[in-house]
Amino acid sequence: MKTNRICSIMRALGALAILVMALGPPCPAAAEVRGTDIVLGQTADARGIAQEEMPDIAAPHAIMVDADGTVLYERGADDQVKIASITKVMTALVALDHAELTDTVTVDHAAATVGESTSNLKEGDTLSVEDALRALLIPSGNDAAMAIATSVGALIDPASSNPYQTFIDAMNEKAAELGMENSVFENPHGLDFDEWAGSMHSTARDVATMVAAAMHNDTFRAIVGQGDADITVTAADGTPKTLHLRDVNQLVGIEGNIGVKTGLTDDAGSCFAGAFSRNQGEIYTVVLGCAEPSEEEEKTAQEPRFVDSLALATWYYDHTVTVDAVTSERHDAAGRAIAGEATLADWTDKTVDVVAADPEQQVTFFNLRGPVEIEASLETLSGEVHEGDAAGTLTLTQDGTALATVEVVAAEDVAAPGIFERIMVGFDRLVRFFTGEPSEAPSAVFAEVPQEAPETA
Repeated sequence: MKTNRICSIMRALGALAILVMALGPPCPAAAEVRGTDIVLGQTADARGIAQEEMPDIAAPHAIMVDADGTVLYERGADDQVKIASITKVMTALVALDHAELTDTVTVDHAAATVGESTSNLKEGDTLSVEDALRALLIPSGNDAAMAIATSVGALIDPASSNPYQTFIDAMNEKAAELGMENSVFENPHGLDFDEWAGSMHSTARDVATMVAAAMHNDTFRAIVGQGDADITVTAADGTPKTLHLRDVNQLVGIEGNIGVKTGLTDDAGSCFAGAFSRNQGEIYTVVLGCAEPSEEEEKTAQEPRFVDSLALATWYYDHTVTVDAVTSERHDAAGRAIAGEATLADWTDKTVDVVAADPEQQVTFFNLRGPVEIEASLETLSGEVHEGDAAGTLTLTQDGTALATVEVVAAEDVAAPGIFERIMVGFDRLVRFFTGEPSEAPSAVFAEVPQEAPETA
């Protein structure tokens, strides 16, 4: 009997082991490269981008845009999901639209007791809108979010019997104004459980739109980029006190990060909307639904949301190159790259070399967008030509987008023909008329498509 019981237990354990192996361990999603990820409107597979040239991230929802709004990369960017405390970016935008920085924010009971992430405000505290925004964005204070909503809501509509709801309505109006078609806001802090459970949601694309708008505000930029800070609050009894705010964005100041906002709830997962600025311009990254970090990851700034954000930023900057706008195998005596030859209308067989008006001009581009092309528009010059005379333009384009316009000028002096030379030119043209040859030397372009070697930023 005992042997049978042992055998039964062993069979049960064996079955359990097989089940665990089949289901796999409860670990977070691993980073991966997907051919279905979209680069500049096309999948990586369609663009023929090799796997090793793509970012390796785990986030199920991600997007990256540049300062001009061009979408550089996306994965699940239109899926409607929770965004947790990234909601506070919209709270800040609405406050900045409707209040002066010196206006007063008052902390009521609802704000002081909202719980979760806090900036340690107490009921009856008062502070400036500017300091309330610091308490909102730096430590991700839910208390500050509630206080801002009620105080600024009263400024939006002084006659409102529910200033808090007035503020929430303004958040949704701002979202509509920005073109955030897949976003609904129901509170100013982003909590999405218990009494705050509801239907609020957004998308990675909408968040990127919101962040880009916020980063165009100098006050917002300064706050999210400053790191830890101290603010002054006046307590209910009139006593001033200083609160130290610890920045929850562990990336700020690292590898070009200049903000913006974290978020974390069970439903939203771990989220981060970041702004980066390195030598080749500013970009905004959004990762939503990342795995929650372990204690060790939190201590070492290796949280999945931060790792993915850095991976996206580094991928962009590693594929963004800055090169001379004009390169050529031909050079003049001064060492300048000869961009081409412009036609001289008074001669049948002469041209003038042209060079960039600014030999130091450079162009920056993302080399996965496609090949760079050169469009030349060289003028036909006549009379006496002097070095530096305008001679047309070269336009560098990529995937139909103009990257740079290069003004070109004559590289040398060319005298106008004298009387005898004009007679000879006239006779030459008469002969060319009967032989079908061109009556003047054609222009030519020697400038080459920039040869880029990706730089590691």
